Amino acid sequence: MNLVHQLINRKSSNALTQVLIFLVSFLLALVVGGILLALQGHKDILSVYYYLLIQPLTTGNGIAKVLVQTTPLIFSGLAVAIAFKCDVFNIGVEGQLYAGALAAAYLGYALQGLPRLVHVSICILGAIVVGGLLALLAGWLKVRFGVHEVISTIMMNHMISNIVTLLVVDYFRNDGPTARTPTVQDSARMLSLSGSSQLNSGLIIAVLLCVVLYIVFEKTPFGWQLNAAGKNLRATTYCGVDAKRLILIAMLISGALAGLLGAERVLGGFGYMQVNFSPGYGYDGITIAVIAGNNPFGCLLMSLLMGLLCTGGTQLNVMTDIPSEWVDMLSAFIFVFVVAANAVMLKLPELKEKRLSRERRLAK
Repeated sequence: MNLVHQLINRKSSNALTQVLIFLVSFLLALVVGGILLALQGHKDILSVYYYLLIQPLTTGNGIAKVLVQTTPLIFSGLAVAIAFKCDVFNIGVEGQLYAGALAAAYLGYALQGLPRLVHVSICILGAIVVGGLLALLAGWLKVRFGVHEVISTIMMNHMISNIVTLLVVDYFRNDGPTARTPTVQDSARMLSLSGSSQLNSGLIIAVLLCVVLYIVFEKTPFGWQLNAAGKNLRATTYCGVDAKRLILIAMLISGALAGLLGAERVLGGFGYMQVNFSPGYGYDGITIAVIAGNNPFGCLLMSLLMGLLCTGGTQLNVMTDIPSEWVDMLSAFIFVFVVAANAVMLKLPELKEKRLSRERRLAK
């Protein structure tokens, strides 16, 4: 198994070690970010980090904005994590969430006269089915023809995005200058948790999913199969596990979560599906899953941090002359430091064994 697979499916039972690695990586990223700001002539570095990390949490409205940014990231991180757990790479979350969003938007405005619970459930189910089937297609191509899922899902991202744009612009477009669908019916809207923001019941669903997936991963035979497959998918077949079936199930669930992300943005956030509404949720999910070690609660915490950075970055851009791209760079530093630290941790036993072997040969 190569180093990339080991990093993605690294053992996460030592939670304390992973927390320490993350905290040190986070602090190092802040130090490096501060040095770069100082080199650019910024003197009050502490105020920069105040606007970025503290100020958004000082008001109820700020906390709501952080949670609004956090909600889709949780879905994205979980969608990527469950595929990574099975040693497959669903890079197509971005495309699948667009397809799910369009399905939810169409069902949301086309169906009328339904009770709210029924209407929302139908929209969510439609988004889940569409997203799941698209991911399942990539999984089927892998198990049937050996097409690597990275290649197929990346290609499908572009295909789905363009097809969804075509459908919205030419067939489902609302009257007006913006390329978007009509607004969904009131009966299709998720429950709002804050009247002044897009915070909605999707956050509750996302947190519950973290709990459910943690139990599935740690306490069920299916979770054991996923963990075993993540360590060595081929060897898992010798334990009586149908590896092909496992890949298909993992991809189906992963795509379903991506579709659910799209539904949350449409039914709970915007109220309609706009072309290119995602700032890259699907790709952010990769970062979240890798740093979290595919742990659902780790995905929750990482999503909260990235939601805070996103909200604080907007505030930082208003209060200072620091561009929002600097915040993206900070996130990249955290990712690099976490991955580098885990790579070293994975290599330490091997290096120790080589040193001991060399000492034994010299002792003879």
